[in-house]
Amino acid sequence: MPMYEYRCRNCGSTFDELVTSAQAESDIPCPDCGKKEAEKLMSAFASSGGSVSAGAPAGGSGCGTGGFT
Repeated sequence: MPMYEYRCRNCGSTFDELVTSAQAESDIPCPDCGKKEAEKLMSAFASSGGSVSAGAPAGGSGCGTGGFT
């Protein structure tokens, strides 16, 4: 189930909700006021993991420098 971020049109509260594919946006109640007036927000993309050095290719060793003959 995907998690979405919502804002309540009634009280302005923002909250996250796990949503099933069968659930409509109008069915999401606000945890603060209880009204079913939630609007889906555009969330920032998040990623986890290590960083890649700007000088090194993502695959590891460089091209033609592996010592193979």
